[in-house]
Amino acid sequence: MDPQADPDGDFIVVSTLDRTESASYPGAVLPQRNELMNNAKLLVKSFGFLSSRLGARATEFQASKTARTHIQKYSEMMGRKIAGDHSVTNNYYIHGGRGGSGGVGGEQGGDGGTGQGPMVYFGQHKAGELSEFRTIRRGDLKLVKEVRLSTESGVVARQSQGMGVQRTVYHAAIRGDPGTVTVVVYQGDGAEEEWQRDVAKYESIWHPNIMQLYGLVSTKGLHTMIFHDELIPYDQFFGRFQHSPILSTYIIGYCSTEYLEANTYIYNVIGSSKEKSVWIQPSTGRLCLDLVQGGTEASSKLYWWPADVLRLEKVSLDAPDSEDIIISSLSGDQYHKLCSQPSMARRQCFQVSTKCPVGSGIFRLDSQFGTCVRITEPFQILPEEELHWNNTPDELLPNSWIRYDFPRMFALWLQLNLSFPLYEIRKAWLAQANHIFAELQELEHVEGYVFVDEVRFILRITDEHNIPKGYLFVCPPQDFCTSTEPHVNSYKWPAYAAYWSLDPSGVDRLSMEDANNLGFPAIHIETVVRGASWDHSVYQGLRRFHEGKGFDSDSWEVVRRLGYPLFEVLSDRVPFPACKVMPYSWCELDPEPCQELGHYL
Repeated sequence: MDPQADPDGDFIVVSTLDRTESASYPGAVLPQRNELMNNAKLLVKSFGFLSSRLGARATEFQASKTARTHIQKYSEMMGRKIAGDHSVTNNYYIHGGRGGSGGVGGEQGGDGGTGQGPMVYFGQHKAGELSEFRTIRRGDLKLVKEVRLSTESGVVARQSQGMGVQRTVYHAAIRGDPGTVTVVVYQGDGAEEEWQRDVAKYESIWHPNIMQLYGLVSTKGLHTMIFHDELIPYDQFFGRFQHSPILSTYIIGYCSTEYLEANTYIYNVIGSSKEKSVWIQPSTGRLCLDLVQGGTEASSKLYWWPADVLRLEKVSLDAPDSEDIIISSLSGDQYHKLCSQPSMARRQCFQVSTKCPVGSGIFRLDSQFGTCVRITEPFQILPEEELHWNNTPDELLPNSWIRYDFPRMFALWLQLNLSFPLYEIRKAWLAQANHIFAELQELEHVEGYVFVDEVRFILRITDEHNIPKGYLFVCPPQDFCTSTEPHVNSYKWPAYAAYWSLDPSGVDRLSMEDANNLGFPAIHIETVVRGASWDHSVYQGLRRFHEGKGFDSDSWEVVRRLGYPLFEVLSDRVPFPACKVMPYSWCELDPEPCQELGHYL
């Protein structure tokens, strides 16, 4: 990009060194040697008192076209403030030189002796340093429109805490350049300081998936960063393709890959950076991260997940046959893997009755009626780790029970976590989901089907006050297995999961009624289930993809062709109480839900 047709507008170094051979400076744009020397001599003579005689001296440069160009720029330069030995303006810098001996004072200004004159730098943003980015004149930059996330959210802007800095994004055009650029404008108290800090971040970063800085504008009260290309928020770009579930899935897939690569690069260069938002270059579909803007929430849809989905160079997202190209370019296994990644799935978390067995498999959650039902037989797979409580017991007994002594200094919280390595099995579910929906005659509420891959059993002593001296005994984790058969992963709370006793051996159990009468608190238990669900459009995209490959989604054909395991649908599907909760939350001890879900022993 070139903001001016005149190449001298980028960077000019003028030396007032008075000798017959010209010096060479990096980046200098020099006229012919004789003309430069003549002009340089005149520049030295006029330098000390230019403010009063600039107009008169200008006539001495009329003979040369090059001279006229330089005096015009020089006049513009000197019309601004010159202060001290080092003077800095928005577009030039003068580095003070060393004068030679000799010369006569007064207006006649005799020639001085040999010495090094001042260096005049054009187009820098820091005194004494050469800028790595262009300095664009504000008059050469035309703002076209504000960039908005949506009609509701308004301008993409950030109000910095305690500084009153407004950071606003625009699309703009630079005079003489046909392309559109993205401009970030800083205004308000402390704008210059924040602008300088943000510029420093982009000086240390250079990656195709990070917004690339092109130029700078700095005037009184306004400080601007100019980035290459037209960039739009991720959500805005993604919304263009909501009509096509295959294109939407493909975009999320390769953006997740690029997001991971860019974050890895950022971490290796500058360490962890939390203030990142996601932008897209619409002409190519390439993802770009903004290191300082916190206005977009798109990054919450992208994960540090190795999807390994590359942008297909031959795919134009706006082309009418783009879906067909993607279908022909990806194998069935690749597309199922793409759909199974976390960016495509929604995490679901719900509590279920402690009396019901749970584990890995497909469950249908009905939030309206507060129920859940298991759809398939349990997957024949064991948890990633051996079962264990997360809290070290006060004493492990010979029969594998654990004992905690009361009263204690802290409340007791025990948790048994079951996590299943089911990422590969997710592909099998997505390959046959439409067939199972057809078998169950389920066409509308497919978002309620949850692929469960995690179960948590939580035991709490919630009342910490006035607990008498005694002992709490908790069963070993193995007692949660509902079967002794290998590879059967169905689990539930056992009938005697925990109890109070006054006997350190635990032989004499206290009933909950007796324990309560003696002042021991209730034992609170709960079962929390987590898993993944998919939007209706994902299943539509799978059907469309299978049809494009010549498969019948309503049959077992896809699963058999790819060698995936078959899911067996349960004939006896009995609903049990359940309620949806926030991820990693726990019961709020509301008496009615606690009673319905069996939260007290």
